[in-house]
Amino acid sequence: MISIDDRWFAAEGKEGEFPILIRGRGHLKDLVGVKSHPNILRITWDYVPDENSGMPTRDIINNMASFEEAIFTVLEKDALCVFYKIYLHNGIKEWSAYCSDINMLQEKINKALFGHEQYPIEMAIESDPEWKDYLNMLKNTGQA
Repeated sequence: MISIDDRWFAAEGKEGEFPILIRGRGHLKDLVGVKSHPNILRITWDYVPDENSGMPTRDIINNMASFEEAIFTVLEKDALCVFYKIYLHNGIKEWSAYCSDINMLQEKINKALFGHEQYPIEMAIESDPEWKDYLNMLKNTGQA
């Protein structure tokens, strides 16, 4: 049984004139390479950024928070997915999670978002059985 440590770290950087904000879980090292979760689910939300900061407006931030709460509650239940990174920069917010049963994802996401407004998200699945993306995030944010 996978146990998810819910402590998150925050990292900041800059690309061009706009900040990069990353929230990550640095305490998942015991899970690296676990065979039950070989795939990354990436959920991307494109937004019109504030021209001065590159950040979303307060309304978009509130909608993103509602979305995040809904999907984390359902997708992390029974460790179907383990979210490890949330990236925000100049018009893009991306949630990344390692997942076990990708065939169940659509059903669970639909359940999580039932009754919500339609969100401007795109989803992609990629294979990463060695958890290289997680290890790179730790290295690039000074958490390794």
